[in-house]
Amino acid sequence: MTLNTEKVYITQVKNTEEGLALLDTLKDAINAVWEKRAELAAVSTQKSAPRHLDIWELLPRTNCKQCGEATCLAFAVALLQEKRILEECTIIRSDSNFTDRRAALIAMLPTS
Repeated sequence: MTLNTEKVYITQVKNTEEGLALLDTLKDAINAVWEKRAELAAVSTQKSAPRHLDIWELLPRTNCKQCGEATCLAFAVALLQEKRILEECTIIRSDSNFTDRRAALIAMLPTS
């Protein structure tokens, strides 16, 4: 999705109906933010999106394949593309030695 001053470009949708539904959702979100504008504080620091290597560094890097990917690096890429969820990594999910890494990953990953 790309927002310009007078146009919105929505790609990777199945059909016009899905695109219009996304546009309605976007419009509702913008209007909700506008209504609460007095309560919002401007953010002046830029936050960069995590890279797949940032995610990979926090994964167990065992390449165990239990998540369904061939390697932990492939899993990191799939996480950023939102094709996989963190819970699919058995080690991160269940090993208490990875609690801090799990929290960091949750904070870094996109929320859907």
